[in-house]
Amino acid sequence: MGIAEVACVVPETDGTTIRLRYLARGADGAAHEFTEVVELPGPLDRVPVATRDRLLRLLSLAGSLSYFKAFAPATLVVPDGLTRRERRFVTDLTRYGLGEFAYVNRLPEVFDTQIIAPEVAEAAPPTPPSDPRRALVAVGGGKDSIVSIESLKQAGLELALFSVNSYAPIEATAAVAGLPLRTARRRLDPELFRLNEAGAPNGHVPVTAVNSLIALLSALALGYDTVVFSNEASSSYGNVEWAGQTINHQWSKSIDFERLLRESLPSGAPAYLSLLRPVTELRIARRFAEYVDYHRVFTSCNRAFKLREADRTSWCADCPKCRFVFLCLAPFLTRAALLDIFGGRDMFADEAQVTGFLEILGADGLLKPFECVGEPDECRVALTLLRGHEDWRDHPFLARPELVGLAATPVERETVFAFREGEHFLPAGLEAVARAI
Repeated sequence: MGIAEVACVVPETDGTTIRLRYLARGADGAAHEFTEVVELPGPLDRVPVATRDRLLRLLSLAGSLSYFKAFAPATLVVPDGLTRRERRFVTDLTRYGLGEFAYVNRLPEVFDTQIIAPEVAEAAPPTPPSDPRRALVAVGGGKDSIVSIESLKQAGLELALFSVNSYAPIEATAAVAGLPLRTARRRLDPELFRLNEAGAPNGHVPVTAVNSLIALLSALALGYDTVVFSNEASSSYGNVEWAGQTINHQWSKSIDFERLLRESLPSGAPAYLSLLRPVTELRIARRFAEYVDYHRVFTSCNRAFKLREADRTSWCADCPKCRFVFLCLAPFLTRAALLDIFGGRDMFADEAQVTGFLEILGADGLLKPFECVGEPDECRVALTLLRGHEDWRDHPFLARPELVGLAATPVERETVFAFREGEHFLPAGLEAVARAI
């Protein structure tokens, strides 16, 4: 039995529809073909062909990992070749973006995936960024993108919102913001789901990398000069050390990925940046607490985005993301206001949630959840702030013996709310916007 391989075939587009094509040969010799379809909110037929094609190549490489994982460990083949920057992009994306997948499936071989591709001439380097005039802002229905939206609105930029596929919290956020929502559609090949049901390896892929490139192509098609994401400083913090590297569930939201993508973009591509990169989740939560109009529509719970509409709920109040948002908003809201967001449920009073809270607080022996949650330090700062909050300081949850040793120091509190100097890619105008958060 040989090793499996997955090949990226040249992507195709007719203007608004992109077809990402992949061929795979399993270790048993069986052949498979996949076609993923992406529908953009605008046409690509009037944009510079060289820029368009280079972005399509990057999207094809990022999208390949959804199919690659079903055959891992495998070689990744790019028959039409890679430039040096493209090779670095897909090498890092595979090694770090599939870190959680490799860890969960115990496949350290994924970190050393062989990429077979002839070297081709390098494209022109990315254009030096400037302050944006027209920005396409990625929105997921959560507090982070809302803070970006409101901060950019106050800065006077021309804005539109963007999502890959759409759900009720995203549409409601756009309605409250009073901004147009441009939506792309992404459909994975159904054959992938059949393979997963048959027992093929499955798990987390760097979906933010895919969504970022779809956003860049959409911005190019619609005439926006900048794509803004809302990935914060906390997303660069990993979960666990394993097989010689840091496994980070949020790697494709990290500053390392942001740098990698920016350096991989071709000349003429829209700028790509994260407005919230220099600030932490807790600082963002403090600002979000002021945006009362959004409190009834936002959610960070993954169950709001289930494929089947019947399975969706705004807040499940029983997952790491719900616990994290509950804890980090609590210092900045009244108890009544917070419980209203969560349908009247007090997660601190639920005995079944205690271990989950200890996980995000970084209690000894517990692993940071593989979810988009902040650093343990900022969770401990939030907990410490609650001890001085009029509505929460007498809550039995705070008196639990497991929490006594989890208080934050004054230095930790100062650090959590500090602006991360130099840890961002913001031009001067947007740096001032971020500092005001």
